[in-house]
Amino acid sequence: MAIVTKIPFAAWYIPEMTRKFVCWVMLAAAATAADNKDAKSVALANSMMTAMGGLDNWNRAHFVRYDFKVTIKGKQVVDRSHLWDKSTGRYRIDGMTKDGKPTVALFSVATQQGSAWSGGKKLEGAEAAKAIKDAYAAFINDMYWLSMPWKWLDMGVNLRYLGQKPFGAQSYDVVELTFGKVGLTPGDRYHAYISPKSHLMEHWEYTLQGGNKGAWDWQYAATGGVKLASNHTTPEGNSINMGNVQVLDRIDEALLTDPAKKLP
Repeated sequence: MAIVTKIPFAAWYIPEMTRKFVCWVMLAAAATAADNKDAKSVALANSMMTAMGGLDNWNRAHFVRYDFKVTIKGKQVVDRSHLWDKSTGRYRIDGMTKDGKPTVALFSVATQQGSAWSGGKKLEGAEAAKAIKDAYAAFINDMYWLSMPWKWLDMGVNLRYLGQKPFGAQSYDVVELTFGKVGLTPGDRYHAYISPKSHLMEHWEYTLQGGNKGAWDWQYAATGGVKLASNHTTPEGNSINMGNVQVLDRIDEALLTDPAKKLP
């Protein structure tokens, strides 16, 4: 996958296609976007979400704990940790600067306001504002890699069934995802391969509006009654690993207020 943007908080950033992730607190804005979904694609999307535990269970998820570890050509280029209070929008990201200083951002995904620390020092002014902006961008990016299959029926997402295609040792139902006025790159185009056996999206191909192409295989973890992405791989050996993904009913509340606390 091409590296197109770098942000200090993250050290590395996945392409702008993932900014199309419309988080739950922004659904009202997305609702004005027109979309077109054929019946077969909608049926596959619903079957996929049922196989992942059902939308009701995902909507009821309280806390989500996951990591975002990117390995390219055998070198880990990103390692950050996330904790999301899905019910309120409170968020925490722990990361590392290029020179090895630990970073913490505590903020709200609803207001994009909060506080940030680097090397144990609280950031102020423009430096703090930029750190929170970068942390929010990391949330948008990383959460898409965790939960993209849950987003298919959002307003502004177009779904078109392309039929069955062979991939590896089996045939898959392939759905094309395009976009209305959603996100910064509405010209992106995805092909999602759904297994008739598992009913999960096991392979994802994309063409960005800038022309870059790529493909990733997806694996999943079951937690808290739902399935979320646990790992993504390419034939070249690159990976985007989500760590020990957990949906939790309770956490130590200090994790969302105290930067000195460590995410478990």
